[in-house]
Amino acid sequence: MTGGQALVKALYQEGIRVIFGLPGVQLYHALDPLYDEPRIRFITTRHEQATTYMADGFSRAGGGIGTALVVPGP
Repeated sequence: MTGGQALVKALYQEGIRVIFGLPGVQLYHALDPLYDEPRIRFITTRHEQATTYMADGFSRAGGGIGTALVVPGP
């Protein structure tokens, strides 16, 4: 099991079903196993700040735990 696979497994066990994220080279280790996990939905975003707002809004709207994965911004 890779570190990315362990991360995805732990996220699922903690109740994460939706992740908002800005893909980048820093997250490749996690994105590959996320692609293979059909029980977690990954929603691609375009900006780091918007990613966190989306996760916050998702949580406040009662959708579950708001989760964001981002890469370093400019």
